[in-house]
Amino acid sequence: MKLTRKDFLKSSAILTGGIFLPGFKFLSPLQDQKFRFVDLTKNIGIFIERGGTIGYYATNDALIVIDSQNPETAKNLIDGLKQKTNRKIDLLFNTHHHGDHTSGNTYLKDFANKIVAHENSKMLQEKNYGNNPERPQTYPTATFTNTWSEDLGKERVTAKYFGLAHTGGDSVIHFENANIAHLGDLVFNKTYPVIDPKGGGDLKGWFDVLGKLIKHFSKDTIFIFGHAASDELLTGKINDVKEMQNYIAALLEFVSTEMEKGKTKEEIINSPAIPGFENLKERWQGAKKMNLERAYDYLKGE
Repeated sequence: MKLTRKDFLKSSAILTGGIFLPGFKFLSPLQDQKFRFVDLTKNIGIFIERGGTIGYYATNDALIVIDSQNPETAKNLIDGLKQKTNRKIDLLFNTHHHGDHTSGNTYLKDFANKIVAHENSKMLQEKNYGNNPERPQTYPTATFTNTWSEDLGKERVTAKYFGLAHTGGDSVIHFENANIAHLGDLVFNKTYPVIDPKGGGDLKGWFDVLGKLIKHFSKDTIFIFGHAASDELLTGKINDVKEMQNYIAALLEFVSTEMEKGKTKEEIINSPAIPGFENLKERWQGAKKMNLERAYDYLKGE
């Protein structure tokens, strides 16, 4: 049966660089640039260097950090945060287990009271990285199943799990008073995403989770994205979340249609473009091809 976007939307209810996954190396200039702190409000901002975007809330009463990149970049983060507050990190969140979001834990552990992640994220980090002596790991010291909330300083921070998506353990971290939410890698803004079935990722689940986010948050929410086509696109609004959802639907619809035409896997993965998303940026060589291949395997049940 043809998987049209309309049918997919109806059935969905049942349905920036660094260490990432083995074999992936980003081509973005973000990989080699000098680090940057970008303020979103007086006390909330993002840190950009090599790895998934870090979010932070820094005052004299509380210090919250979201994701940790790599040990070297985590050091630059701490050096910069010391200019904002003398506090130790009250809570360090990992949005998911991928190395460019968790490898910096090994440096930040000495500066953090607690490392928090979804229970699946910790399990996947142990499974995927725990047996590599060349890559020492620091795991979350606390986990949650559905929701984690805590009042710190003048903020209420809530971490919430919406289901299988980019990985099996993605969480969204929301600074509720400021209405700023860090989505981790649930959105790759204007660039091809990494699709990780071995890490618990699920394409239809991802589509469904993005739909839940669209309903859960408001048009006024400011979102922080793990990766984007440029620095300026690392934050955005609800329409960027919708665009990511549209991409997942378009990818599955296109591959399904090509399969029904009798095209081979090789023909499909070498397609010149995904209709409607011809201008997405490749942040690493072969990103579009990988997306098509993972969608094909997913639809074949492989």
